[in-house]
Amino acid sequence: MKFKTSTLITCIAGAVVLSGSANAQQEDPWSIYGDARVRAEFNDTEGGSDRHRMRMRLRAGAKYQASDSLLFNFRLVTGDSDEPNSVHQDAGDAFNSFNVSLDRLHFDWSMSEHVNVLFGKFGNPIFRNPVYGELIWDGDVAPEGVAFVSEYDDFNFSFGQYAVAENTNEQSEDAWASVASIDTNIGDFTVGGSYTFYGNMSGKGIAEVGGNKTDNRTNSTVGDSFVSDFGIVDINLAYNVGALTASFEAIENIRADDSVDASGMALGLAYKMENGDKFYVTSNSIDQDAVFTAFSGDDTLGQASNYKGQILGYKTTLANGLGMHVWGMAIAPLDTGIAGFDNTEYRFRIDFNLSF
Repeated sequence: MKFKTSTLITCIAGAVVLSGSANAQQEDPWSIYGDARVRAEFNDTEGGSDRHRMRMRLRAGAKYQASDSLLFNFRLVTGDSDEPNSVHQDAGDAFNSFNVSLDRLHFDWSMSEHVNVLFGKFGNPIFRNPVYGELIWDGDVAPEGVAFVSEYDDFNFSFGQYAVAENTNEQSEDAWASVASIDTNIGDFTVGGSYTFYGNMSGKGIAEVGGNKTDNRTNSTVGDSFVSDFGIVDINLAYNVGALTASFEAIENIRADDSVDASGMALGLAYKMENGDKFYVTSNSIDQDAVFTAFSGDDTLGQASNYKGQILGYKTTLANGLGMHVWGMAIAPLDTGIAGFDNTEYRFRIDFNLSF
């Protein structure tokens, strides 16, 4: 579902008008939220010209508190609606208008004091590595289905059942995913983990490699089928002392084919200053089938898996909701035969982010 940018402005204005009308009668049930980004990105890649580009992102949504226990939420975003891992728009398309689509459309039902039910299209409630948390699931990916989220003191749990590819062909079963996540604090330690199970993923176009509209990026395939099945265990351990956080993440696809490497790990360190500025560094190593690359992080150039590398960043707040994120990375293939090259590739980014 795509809209022009003018549609986004109209929807936001409509929500504001409805908000004003409701406010005259009762406490305003509407709230508007969003963020904007302008990014300068510089890429030093193997086998071709270096790529430098400007990227932009706008996310704007509204929430409607229908009752004490029921919240409705929708959000519009820029970017290609056929790309779930990114809502960024590249400059340089002959000045064409940006596409806009929905990436949130869900109800949030407070079933009890400690349990919420999400149903529709929503942000993934999975627990993430506190230093860098997009190795298993990219932060832009919004699954569709139902999820149960429980928060009780320092103990958190979530379970989601998601529809990946619905098939009208009676001879083909639907592709789906089940995701369970748990985390808790024990003294200065945060312990968390998740398990993601993918079912019936082959034969539905997801395994295709190449072209501009394919979902799989670097997982091993034969024809239109994945070589491996995917059942991804993700274990995180973080030590928090004062302003310092150190993290360790271990990844294992326990359903991978024996012929394909399927482990991963990450070491991270973050320091948050008194003024809120944050420095962080992470070192990652991800085998070819350790993650499901259709939905995993997209920061690391073309290598969604089969890579090792480091990410270093600095975040600061400027003024009035405006912040800056300066970060860079160096990525090299683990198996040069699979990647087709053996050199290290570099990416440097400067993001200006505005929240409202």
